[in-house]
Amino acid sequence: MATDEICNVLPYGELADPLGAREEAADRDKRSGQGAQGAPGVKCVQPLVETGPAKYGNVKVELDLAYTESVDFSEDVFARARGTAEDMPDSGLTEVKGVGKEAYRFAFNKPTELRRVRALRLRDGNMMIDVTVTAEARTPPTAESLKAYDASVDDFAKGVLKALRRG
Repeated sequence: MATDEICNVLPYGELADPLGAREEAADRDKRSGQGAQGAPGVKCVQPLVETGPAKYGNVKVELDLAYTESVDFSEDVFARARGTAEDMPDSGLTEVKGVGKEAYRFAFNKPTELRRVRALRLRDGNMMIDVTVTAEARTPPTAESLKAYDASVDDFAKGVLKALRRG
């Protein structure tokens, strides 16, 4: 699959409830050695608009895809990036099962803030994917609303892996 096509074949529909719908084509930026952990890849940025069940507004989905020359190297880079996320205050880093070979989630803000910035980082073989979603909650987040938010991002990431494997 060509780099300029990747961003627009990703399964953004997985994010519609609770995050919103895709209205326009994603912006993309091909990298040849900078970006996610310094590896070549592509970065996609997709705004979502509020629709029916959406519980968030001003949503921006950033997907940073990087691939390394070997699985061993990607495992090393992934472990180092995890250490950095663990050191962030209030990150709430948690393991995520069933998404890639290994994955974890963390936040860039306190759980009670209306502005949500949450990231899912995964590794599958020699590929690493960061999905960062920034959104404004209409009401203070609850454990249930954050669970739905995270589940939609997990489903999106699984769909991304599927789409990339088809390409």
